[in-house]
Amino acid sequence: MKSNQILKIFGAVAVVIILLYSFLPGEKIPYEQSIADHRDGIDEFMKSDRDSPLADSLKQRFNGLRYYPPKPDFKVKATLEMVPGNPTLVVTTNDGETREYLKYAYAYFELQGKEHRLTLLQPKDEGPESLFLPFGDATNGNETYGGGRYIDLEHDGKDRINIDFNLAYNPYCVYSIDYSCPLPPAENQLSIAIEAGEKNFF
Repeated sequence: MKSNQILKIFGAVAVVIILLYSFLPGEKIPYEQSIADHRDGIDEFMKSDRDSPLADSLKQRFNGLRYYPPKPDFKVKATLEMVPGNPTLVVTTNDGETREYLKYAYAYFELQGKEHRLTLLQPKDEGPESLFLPFGDATNGNETYGGGRYIDLEHDGKDRINIDFNLAYNPYCVYSIDYSCPLPPAENQLSIAIEAGEKNFF
């Protein structure tokens, strides 16, 4: 399965949970519960789906992925600055290959008392409804995968976008050597610790 198709699987689950959280009539789902439901869906996919990156031997003893507790403070509203001309960014993968993405927009936000900027990428064969945010932070190599984590985003055309680090997930190469995964570019390396989202698998 191609990497962008793999990312869509994770992103689709997140979108469904967020829509339920936002639009169900009556009492809304508590934020922490919406994150828990999202994670339950991912665990079920990892354990049972034919497209899961886990080998059958791992599926048999799989008890769920490891996460930080949901932290609403790690859901930020970023201001977008569109990148003129959407130049190509060549991204290195964990196995030394390269992939090309379009630089879609810069996202500016405040977190832990500091201003930050991340570059939102667009797969070359897809539209802005499928934005890709690979990022690194100070937890990498300790509590989280050394090669960084991902977030899937959608842009509705407005000048602001929500980035929820509680939805950060690992690339598939964390679970299997059969996958080639893009690494976060230098401009997407955060100096702070993002203690939210998925932890390292082992």
